[in-house]
Amino acid sequence: MNMEREIPVFIINGFLEAGKTAFIKDAIIGDPKLRKERIVIISCEEGVEDYDGLPKNVTIHTVEDEEDLHEDLFFEVAALHDPTYVLIEYNSIWGMDKLYDTAMPDGWVLVDQMTIIDALTFDSYFNNMKSFFADMLRSSSMVIVKRCEIDEDFKHFRDIIRPCALQAEILYMNDEEGIMDITLEDELPYSLESDVIELHSDTYVAWYIDMMDNIERYIGKTVEFTALVGKPDYFRPNYFMAGNMVMTCCEDDMQFFGYVCHYDKAPELEEGCYIKLRAQIDCDFTPEYEEEGPVLYAESVTVLPKVEK
Repeated sequence: MNMEREIPVFIINGFLEAGKTAFIKDAIIGDPKLRKERIVIISCEEGVEDYDGLPKNVTIHTVEDEEDLHEDLFFEVAALHDPTYVLIEYNSIWGMDKLYDTAMPDGWVLVDQMTIIDALTFDSYFNNMKSFFADMLRSSSMVIVKRCEIDEDFKHFRDIIRPCALQAEILYMNDEEGIMDITLEDELPYSLESDVIELHSDTYVAWYIDMMDNIERYIGKTVEFTALVGKPDYFRPNYFMAGNMVMTCCEDDMQFFGYVCHYDKAPELEEGCYIKLRAQIDCDFTPEYEEEGPVLYAESVTVLPKVEK
């Protein structure tokens, strides 16, 4: 087996008939550099479209049943095909933990996850399979909503996708025009001109997401809110995570949304306590993010009385 370089593994997930196969075919055919790779597509479901027309350097390995997806399968694919590039067309109904918990051969590196969603069935899947929907999106860096029309309610799509996939780039595609140039301007539920932006339970998520997308709006601003303290082991002594538990798309799917916060007395704060936090916002590189991102610099911290969960 070729162990000279890391073998990138890409996950393309989505519900049945979302357009995953067409997306993979277009990606391979449209990138001449991939003609030099030994590509294996591990296909975990069979839809209407097939993989006809792909170049000879592409091998399809089909997994028909969930129980067939296991460690031995990946090692068998590695031994048989010695791939230099792996694409997994994944059946999201199987659950993403099933895939991420399965060991892969040495050298195989999960590089990225992309989710394909059909605009025509978006509401049906979201309304009837919310937990699967959130699970499918959670680790995606890109979400592509296909088969959009010009007059779609793009804000509706964004408002559902964004809490489930905070880091993801969201793209909208029309069958004829391809990628659509969509810019959404929202009226925020608070004033950016206030001396202090006061957040409450019904405005926290809007602030969190807008900070993620438009940090330049907030640099130098002061924010105040009730925060839950998170203290991951890898944080530096004077830093903690200030955030809140947020329901992403259903009551069973709660996640902690927070930002790195600097506070000189952070070591005195207990994990899981609630505080009244006033902080100035900046954008800095931190080891906790391993990149630039929003950082809160505490101006005042008041520990609140413990309450029953």
